This record gives sequence, C-alpha cells and structure tokens, in this order.
Amino acid sequence: MKADSAPEKKPQPKAEETARSQALLENTSVDTAGGGLRYVVQVGAFAEREKARQAQQKLDRAGLKNYTNVAETKNGPRIRVRAGPFASRAEADRAAEKIKGLALPAAILSL
Repeated sequence: MKADSAPEKKPQPKAEETARSQALLENTSVDTAGGGLRYVVQVGAFAEREKARQAQQKLDRAGLKNYTNVAETKNGPRIRVRAGPFASRAEADRAAEKIKGLALPAAILSL
C-alpha cells in the first residue's frame, strides 16, 4: 500500500517579487532565496521636480536603469533619484564611477 504524501509546496515567485517591490518602496531590505542584499546608487534627493528630472535624463542617456521615490524629511518632501538596483556591490561600484563621470554625486546603498 502506498503512503499518501502532500505535494511539496514551493515558494511562489509572485510573492517573492511582491516582497522585493514592497521593500524598494519602503526603502527597507528583503532577503530572498535568490540573493540576499541588493544595491542602489543614490544620485540625489531633490526638492525641485525639475532638478530630479534632469538627473534622471543624464542617467537615461548613460544607459543606467533608474527610478525615483519621495521621502518625507524635516525640510519637506524630497525626490530621491537612484540608479539600480544591482545584484552585487561590484556592479554598484561600476555604476557609481560612471555616474561620477556625469558630474553627479553617487552614494551606494544596500537594500
């Protein structure tokens, strides 16, 4: 007689992706089975939308994937412009050097 066993449950990729997306939105970290830490390069936190747009345009022209998010600070909302995310510190370092070559600041952050 065969023993019935429940099929092994595998993590749902959609749930993992949702967790990663939520972590990016909340600027927190998430540890996933696929890789642990991820990195971004923060280019600036701008009070003026136009300045943020100009920084993003420079990143776009350089072929760097980027995004923005708004952070509430004691001085009011700031639009963060970030490049990435990158899977390794080495990738983030290379991107930071490229960004500095565009006359933009570059600070590497881990997610």
